[in-house]
Amino acid sequence: MVTTSGSANDLRSELDSMTIAAIVWAVLILTWVLRANLGAPSSFTLLQHQRGLLYRRGKPVREVCAGQHRVWVGVEKILFIDIRPITVSFENRAVTLTDGATAMYGFSGTAEVDDAKKALYCAGNYNDMPAFVLLCCARLVLNSQNSIGLLAKHAAIVEEIMNRAKPRLSAAGFRLLTFRMTQLGLAAQARAEK
Repeated sequence: MVTTSGSANDLRSELDSMTIAAIVWAVLILTWVLRANLGAPSSFTLLQHQRGLLYRRGKPVREVCAGQHRVWVGVEKILFIDIRPITVSFENRAVTLTDGATAMYGFSGTAEVDDAKKALYCAGNYNDMPAFVLLCCARLVLNSQNSIGLLAKHAAIVEEIMNRAKPRLSAAGFRLLTFRMTQLGLAAQARAEK
């Protein structure tokens, strides 16, 4: 079969344009596949009072400190946690003692995040954990007291609450900084003072 040079050039031109179109499509598909698997680059800045936990494909990879961090959006994520001290204060709480009397108490305390990973996993909102632990420990210790020994053992009660709270907070990724009873007395005395 005899072909003319014009039709050969047309065929070559048509193959070249098809090759270019195939290459363009291959690059587009490759870009789409890589973007789906690697994500888009982005950066996050953590302040001095923040820590974070870097997740890659839904699994925790490492804890990150203050500074700028590059992540691949869609594949990696940083969950932030504020490590400034958390202040807790409760007043005019009532608790029943072992002899049936009612005691009024109040306390204040401060805790800070010691382990960001534990703190993130300890509760739905990690800021609520110190308040919950201190309140539970205070009620546990005060429930085991009677009305006679309540006022006589004020310092021992505070010490026992702290000793019960410290390991529980530590297990949740916190460290107890301060704790003090701001109010402690029998309910009848509290009403008489008003």
